[in-house]
Amino acid sequence: MTSFALQELKLIDPSMGSGHILVYAFDVFMQLYEAEGESPRTASELILENNLFGLDIDQRAFQLAYFALMMKGRQYSRRILAKQLRPNVYVIPNNSEIGETELQLVQIQFNDQKKAQQDLLTLVKGFKNGAELGSLIQFEGLDFENLKSGLNNINISFFDQSIKEMILVGELLQQQYEIGITNPPYMGSSGMDKILSGYVKKIYPDSKSDLFGIFIERLEEMIKPTGYYAMITQHAWMFLSSFEKLRIKINQQTIVNMAHLGTRAFEEIGGEVVQTTSFVITPKKYKNYAGGYLRLVDFDNYRLKETKALDAITGSTDYLYTIKQDRFLEIPGQPISYWVSENILKLFTMPSFVDKVNFKEGITTANNSLFLRYWFEIDALNKNWIPYNKGGSYRKWFGNNDYLVNWYDDGNVIKNYPGSSFRNKSFQRSDGATFSALTSGNFSVRKSVSNAAFDSKGTMFFSEKYNLYNIIGYMNTNLFQKLLSYVSPTLDYRFGTIQKLPLLYINVENIVKQNILLSKKEYTSFETTNDFSQHPLIGEIV
Repeated sequence: MTSFALQELKLIDPSMGSGHILVYAFDVFMQLYEAEGESPRTASELILENNLFGLDIDQRAFQLAYFALMMKGRQYSRRILAKQLRPNVYVIPNNSEIGETELQLVQIQFNDQKKAQQDLLTLVKGFKNGAELGSLIQFEGLDFENLKSGLNNINISFFDQSIKEMILVGELLQQQYEIGITNPPYMGSSGMDKILSGYVKKIYPDSKSDLFGIFIERLEEMIKPTGYYAMITQHAWMFLSSFEKLRIKINQQTIVNMAHLGTRAFEEIGGEVVQTTSFVITPKKYKNYAGGYLRLVDFDNYRLKETKALDAITGSTDYLYTIKQDRFLEIPGQPISYWVSENILKLFTMPSFVDKVNFKEGITTANNSLFLRYWFEIDALNKNWIPYNKGGSYRKWFGNNDYLVNWYDDGNVIKNYPGSSFRNKSFQRSDGATFSALTSGNFSVRKSVSNAAFDSKGTMFFSEKYNLYNIIGYMNTNLFQKLLSYVSPTLDYRFGTIQKLPLLYINVENIVKQNILLSKKEYTSFETTNDFSQHPLIGEIV
């Protein structure tokens, strides 16, 4: 790489915080410049002027990033503070005062005044919600060379200074970069305010579930087609159905490599438990490229993860997987299940549950304290209350029959309650099986008791084409758990994901019925269940 090419290499961190990534990137660029024979003093100035760019919505974070980069420059160039040089880091403007009328007062002179007025109007409108939208704001077609032609006048007013900031930040948001690196903010859609929520639903509908997913899309937009972007995010985008459209977009690019970190990637045991992954992607699609994936999710502290990562670099392949990205397309939902084997991939080519088994989501009462009771709270003779499947903890074959639901007037007492969702009434109280949509452990299926209604978290399934007991048996196997782990390792077992899995026919009806009877006997042998008759130890003592 020539010295000129190195000066043209631009790196952006659109959510820079206090600048940790940019400071590290400064050291990397310094090594590159020194390798080309550049003096450290000149290199430090070139890096700040040409190579590093950063944005954030927090004023204090911006100030820290600015200070950190200037101190890095001062480390190599003692006179840098006396020069007219500032790092290319900015806080996103939040324009609440300047509009079309106020723009008429701008005293800045531009080469093309008419075009500048049009572009300035676009800028002030774009930054109207800068504090909420930050680097998600986009600009296209603005002539920043023309706009910057008016910034040479050093005697500009405070009002004009605000315009200047918008021009400089707007250019950073419009131009493209060779490299993008960031640790984006995390925020689920439920935590977004009205402005941010409305914006991302319109502009980023495929990743609107969380800000980190939105920033994956945004950073890719800021990168040239031949560039690279790297991030560390929660790993939910790799598997959850809510990010499936985002994965489809990513699988049209090229994942260069990934370190799947899991929990406690930065602290000792007992620290943060956010499941994280770090990765490098290029927008360009390279056919038949096999990416490297480092699986560190099974190690419970960052020191052990670091040791295993170094082992992989030095030749150990126990935790390093290499797979062509197109293989992800063979799995329903295109999850980034890089550790999948060839034999498992073959199973995914078999017919799925779809059209053979009916998975149904149940009721949302909108007021559980009004409509639900534990079985021991209701008189057994009260026929208005019926069994209610509401998920629960890990348990196979039979059990978790803790709740009753008020079914007065054939359930209309719930259906007519404000805010409730009375789904799939024709399937309520039907013969079927149930499982927990959300659990902290492995997946487990149970035969439902007769006459039971079911909750949105206690999904049920029914089948007229296949023997229900054979399906229960198959779904309780270790094989099914393994298949499920490739499409939903987050322990969020939504039926939309499950019904895409291969349905393997196994004839185990008699074994399953026996297991159900044994499980029921064990379950009802304790006084906490409604069918309790006698504790098992009493019989043994007698």
